[in-house]
Amino acid sequence: MKKIFALIALLTLPALSHAYVVQDNDPGKWGGAPFGTGATVSYSFMSTGTSCSAEFAGCSITSFFDFMPAGFFSELTRAFDAWSNVADLTFVQVADDGAAFNAPTASGDIRIGGHVFDGAGGTLAHGFYPPANGLSAAGDIHFDTGDTWSIGFGGPGFDIFTVFAHELGHALGLDHTAVPGSLMNPFYAAGFDGPQADDIAGMQFIYGPAEEVNNVPLPGTLFLFAAGLLMLLRRRQA
Repeated sequence: MKKIFALIALLTLPALSHAYVVQDNDPGKWGGAPFGTGATVSYSFMSTGTSCSAEFAGCSITSFFDFMPAGFFSELTRAFDAWSNVADLTFVQVADDGAAFNAPTASGDIRIGGHVFDGAGGTLAHGFYPPANGLSAAGDIHFDTGDTWSIGFGGPGFDIFTVFAHELGHALGLDHTAVPGSLMNPFYAAGFDGPQADDIAGMQFIYGPAEEVNNVPLPGTLFLFAAGLLMLLRRRQA
């Protein structure tokens, strides 16, 4: 059910390369079956104090508005636009109703919030696959409030757009790919911006192409941080 990203030291890139991977929930997408059909997906921001005890005892959400830097909303909007520019997806913001994480009913298909994971430099964020997946957990995205978040790659912290766009790819139905230089590759990199060719092909397989595809990004070159950072994936089915 859950996608978790951790950072560990990396010395070399894996040699294996293959195309996009679609996660295996049923129907595995928003808007219902079949693959190749579009969807309208709502999202909301969870409030500080919302319970996420379904994840672990004592878990409590912190609103993005309470721990993210100024300008974060534009970066999230840019991530939504990056996917809707290439696939038949429409995103609509709605008010969150304050229901606990994974409650039987909750407003917002994708609910966004943060909570304590494991402190700085450990797990960055996690997301949840589309339906059917838990009760209302499907699509939800949580960031670690213990990490430092930034806009762009020019300073300390992790780029909000890159991490959110990656997580959003999972929330919409994509798994990791082993194709280097792709957004859905499990390597945190600064060498490209947004979904790349393999990512776009996967999202269009799930939802079909956008009616008008504009500003499709070209495949980029993969650059790792000097220390080398690897995002590990682990999925737990509800």
